[in-house]
Amino acid sequence: MSAATPTSQGPVIASSSIGPGHDGRAEVVVELLYPNGGRNWISIGEDSLLRALDAAGVASLEELNGQPWTLLLAGLDLPGVTT
Repeated sequence: MSAATPTSQGPVIASSSIGPGHDGRAEVVVELLYPNGGRNWISIGEDSLLRALDAAGVASLEELNGQPWTLLLAGLDLPGVTT
């Protein structure tokens, strides 16, 4: 999937880029596109992103574009949340 088109299930990843984290480590800034045209940006730490990419079988940031935002949940360590 290369073009970001939101679905009725929720937002999709529109773009991602490397950015500086508050602790000096790299983070990935992910732009989300919502079905109503709204946009939002979230930052994901390097370790969390690597876990999410691995779980989704994604090898590069470009491959995230157009994917549902829930793909990123696999990298997060959230009690009670399963993916």
